[in-house]
Amino acid sequence: MEGGQTTTAAMEVEISPAGVAQDLMGSLRNVNSMAAMDNPGSVDGSVASVRGPARSLVSSVRDADGAARKNITELQPEDGNPDSHAPARVSDWYHTTFNLLAEIMGTGILSLPATVAGLGYVLGSVSIALAAVAIYYSGFILAKTKNTYYSQILSYGDMAFIAHGRWFEQSTRWLLYANWYSLMCYYILALASCFMSAFYWRKDICFWGWGLIAVAVLVPFVQVRTFHAISYAALLSTISIIAAVAIIVASFILGGTEEAQSSDFIPPSAAVPKQTFLQGYSSIANIIFAFQGQSEFYELSAEMKNPKRFPLSLGVSQSIMLFMYLFTSLMAYTYGGQNVNGFILYSLPENGLRTACSVLVGIHIIVAYMVTSQPLSYKAHEYLSRATLHASSIKASLIHFGITSVFLGVGFVVANLIPFFADMQGVIAAFAASPIVFFYPAYFYYKASTAAGDWGAVPKYEKAWLGAMMFVLFPFCFFVGLASSISGIATGWSGESKVPFACIQASQL
Repeated sequence: MEGGQTTTAAMEVEISPAGVAQDLMGSLRNVNSMAAMDNPGSVDGSVASVRGPARSLVSSVRDADGAARKNITELQPEDGNPDSHAPARVSDWYHTTFNLLAEIMGTGILSLPATVAGLGYVLGSVSIALAAVAIYYSGFILAKTKNTYYSQILSYGDMAFIAHGRWFEQSTRWLLYANWYSLMCYYILALASCFMSAFYWRKDICFWGWGLIAVAVLVPFVQVRTFHAISYAALLSTISIIAAVAIIVASFILGGTEEAQSSDFIPPSAAVPKQTFLQGYSSIANIIFAFQGQSEFYELSAEMKNPKRFPLSLGVSQSIMLFMYLFTSLMAYTYGGQNVNGFILYSLPENGLRTACSVLVGIHIIVAYMVTSQPLSYKAHEYLSRATLHASSIKASLIHFGITSVFLGVGFVVANLIPFFADMQGVIAAFAASPIVFFYPAYFYYKASTAAGDWGAVPKYEKAWLGAMMFVLFPFCFFVGLASSISGIATGWSGESKVPFACIQASQL
């Protein structure tokens, strides 16, 4: 008993202000091995047991032998006691805030200036703000589902298993696999675009050529097989994207951008520009993409000393992201005008500052690809050769090399089929983000509250919004989003000699 009391007391010790910066850095560095995805209980007390998409794939449903845990589907409200199948509860609320920012805020911000240009000052700003509020609510009900009903869940797959068994769990996990692989394809596209932007004077290299260079650059980095080995790069990645945004904003303010120097500069407007409905919706899809990350919320909450404070962490992180998104997009639109590029780096002046900014974004993308590819490579390796999964032999390395090479090769093809940055975001937002952001949170809460007999007590206005999330927003964003993205891709490829793998330049993207 005394040992248990000592442990609890140690976990409740307040961290001094002098140690906050060190704690925040530690929240990005201190990670565990990939094995934590299958056995979260193996966590060694680090602040973050796993990183990136792997947070979405951890599970507390089964024991080490693969059998479902006894009573796993029963209601287990949060009572403050740690779960042996869950990560160590060592994160304060501000750790989780910082991790949320590191996990979610990234390349999505690069297309938001064009999003505001497509919607105008008023509708663009309101859409970003409303998206932040709506997505906060998604996270709020995810936390409520975990804290009020099923404290044992660590991922969407866990809650899907509780709701409908193994078939729903597997369907959900495969959706997440598809989501993360589509992001890997997107990162190849983005890295190729960064190289094209950085080395702007090389007009002789086509987009597909930069894509090959991007793949070649990624090959050695993705041979790293543990999170611990890449964890020190995570802080560099976060700093890189923040520094890049600062350079982008400064470039627009100084008036040296391509749009500002253009003879056909079109000033910004509060009114919505004339466009088709599908063109207008594509801007909304990019906003949803920029805020996506809900599938990681359960695991992040499980790491907290007090999981009930997750809504606070989420609220602070959403507020910071909202400020960053609005500030960057409004500044770029104000100074770049109506023709601001969908990939903002193409709007920067052709000088050393553009190269530096592109390199910074490229660093962020390389780390993001490494983190995103880890869990999928791990699962593929587990399927092909479980015996060599954690081995350090030549055979294990060759299997991993083969898996990562196939992922990169297919990603290269996809990136050249859809080389349009904003449209690629729209595709991902439609088929993956729409269910992850709108359907699953509402449905999980409905199933949990119904199982507990609490659904009748839910206010009518909240029931109406939950119904809208499941039966209006999700199908609308899914079908209209796909139609909008496909339309945008078709428009992008229209014209002579514009076919996949044709020699296209930045000015054509």
